[in-house]
Amino acid sequence: MINTDSTNARRAVTLLLVLYSVWGTTRPVAACTTVMVGKRATEDGSVLMASSCDGDVMGLIYVMPAKTYPPDTKLPMYWNVPRPKNYEEYQANVRRGYDLVGYLPTTETYRSIILAGNVESMTTGGLNEHGLSIAIEFLPMRAGLACDRGVVGPNSNHWTTSLIANGLLRAKTAREAIRVIGSMIDEYGFLYYRAPSAGVALPIADDQETWLMEIFGPGENWTPDSGKPGGVWCAQRIPDGQVGCSANRSRIGKVDLDDEDHFMASANIFSLAQELKFWQPGQPFVWYEAYGGPGSKYNSLREWRALSLAAPSLGLKATGDPAVDRYPFSVKPDKPIEVRTLMDIMRDGYEGTPFDLTKNPAFQTKGHKSPLARPWGSAELFDLLDVRPERAICTPTSGYVFIAQLRDALPDPIGNCLWFAYGPANTSCFVPVYAGATELPDSWDQPADFTRIDRKQPQWNFRLVQNLTNNLRYQDAIKDVQHVLKPAEERFLGVQPELEKAASRIFEKHGAQRAEAFLNDYAQQSMMQAGHAYHELVDYLMFRYLIGDKELAQPPLPRIAAPVIPDKP
Repeated sequence: MINTDSTNARRAVTLLLVLYSVWGTTRPVAACTTVMVGKRATEDGSVLMASSCDGDVMGLIYVMPAKTYPPDTKLPMYWNVPRPKNYEEYQANVRRGYDLVGYLPTTETYRSIILAGNVESMTTGGLNEHGLSIAIEFLPMRAGLACDRGVVGPNSNHWTTSLIANGLLRAKTAREAIRVIGSMIDEYGFLYYRAPSAGVALPIADDQETWLMEIFGPGENWTPDSGKPGGVWCAQRIPDGQVGCSANRSRIGKVDLDDEDHFMASANIFSLAQELKFWQPGQPFVWYEAYGGPGSKYNSLREWRALSLAAPSLGLKATGDPAVDRYPFSVKPDKPIEVRTLMDIMRDGYEGTPFDLTKNPAFQTKGHKSPLARPWGSAELFDLLDVRPERAICTPTSGYVFIAQLRDALPDPIGNCLWFAYGPANTSCFVPVYAGATELPDSWDQPADFTRIDRKQPQWNFRLVQNLTNNLRYQDAIKDVQHVLKPAEERFLGVQPELEKAASRIFEKHGAQRAEAFLNDYAQQSMMQAGHAYHELVDYLMFRYLIGDKELAQPPLPRIAAPVIPDKP
C-alpha cells in the first residue's frame, strides 16, 4: 500500500502526472510586464522598451499599410461588445457585425507593425514606420471609476476605437501619441474592452523619449453629453538616464504639471478626484493613491525584480507586502542597458532569489535538484506538491514578447527595430523586424488557428516548444532550447552593424523604398529560419523527452542561422 504522505510516493505520482499531462494548464494570468529605458541609460544611445503580452493566448504580428484619405474624411468608428468568452461567441460576433459608435476625423495613417492577441486579434502593441512603439499593461483601478458608456479602449476589436492602434497609425512621436490618445478618451469615453472594471497603462516610446501613460475611467455617472472628459489620464516620462518598469499596478506618484518635460495629464486630473471624494485640495496628491487599485505581491515583486536587475547596487528589498513595497518610478542602472540585457530580464523567473521555485524542497531529490524542477508548469503539479509559484517577469502565458530598439542616428526604416518573439521569452527566439518592413511571411502574419493544432503556424510550434519544455524534464529541456535560441540571437545581434551599414548605403544611393525592401527581405528570411527551426525543435523535444525510444533515430538539435548579407547590396 502506498503511503501518499511520503516524499517518494509524492514524487512518483508527480512523474506520472507530468508524463501524461504534456499540455498541462497554468492558472490564467491576464497581465503584462514592461521595462522602459531612456537613451542615456543604454549602451548605444537607443531608447529601449521591452514588453510581454500575457493574455494566455497565442499572439499575432502583421503589417498594416499606410493610407491617405481625402480631406475632411470621417471614418466610421466600430465597436463590438460584450467581449466574447470563447471562440464560438467570437464567431457569432463576426456574423453579427460591428456596432457603429461614432466618426473619426482622419486624413492619413502611417504604416505600422501591429502586434495583437486573443481570438479577436485585438491590437496590443507595435511599432510604426516613424519609430513610435506602444505596449499595454492592465491596471486595477478604484471602485466608482468604471463607466459602461465609453466607446474607446486600449485594445478594442476594431482599430478605429483602439487607443493603441490610433496612436501607432496617427502619431509620429510619443508626445503626439499621448495627445492623440488623450483627445480620444476625452471625447468618446474610456472603457477597457477586455476588462470593463480596469484601467490601463500604455508604455509609449520613440527614438528620443519613453513615457508611461496611465488611464482610468471617468466615473460611473459620466455621459457623452456631460461636457466632461471621458476618462482621466496622466503620463510621466522616464528620465533619459534611467530605467522604469510597469507590472500591472499604477506607478505614477506625485505629479508636477509645471514640469512639462516630464508630465502630461488630462484637464480633470484633480477635479475628478475631488468630485469622487478620492482627494481633497490641501492634501498631497499622489496619482496612484487617487485613482489606482492597491495592487498585490503579484505586481510588486516584478517591479522589484526588474529594477533590481537594472540596479542591483540599490539593494531594493521585497517584503511581499504591496503597501510597503513601493519602489522608485525609475532608477539609474549600474551599467548601460543593451538589447541582450532586456532579453535576459524578460526571461527572468526569480533565479537566484528567495522566490526561486526550483530551490523549493519539493523539487529536491537526495540533496540534488530534480530534473522536474521548474519555475513554470501545470497548476495540478504545483497543487500536488503544495508549492505556490510567484508571478515572475517571464510567464508561460505570454502570447508574444518584444523589445523596441529606437535610434535617432539612422533613418527611421533602419534605426528602429522590433525584436519579436512568439510566446514566452524563456523558450522563444527574438527575431529582428525593422520599421522598414512592409510585408511579413504568410505563415507569421496570420491569426493562430484556435480550433486545431496547426504545425504550419509558428504560433503553434512556439507554444508546443513551451509546453514540452515546461511540462517534461524542464532542467534538461530548457538547456536544449537555450542552445537553439541564444546562439541565434547572438548571430542576429552580431550581424546587426553590418546589416545596418548595408541598408544605409542603399538608402543613400537608392532611397528609402529600396532600403525598406532590403530590410523586409532580411526580416522575412530571419523569421522563416526561426519558424522552420521551431518546427524541428518540437520533433526534437518529443523524441528526446516524450518518446524516449533509443532505437528511433532522433533528429539533431536545429540551428537558426542569420541570413547572409550581400557584399554589394
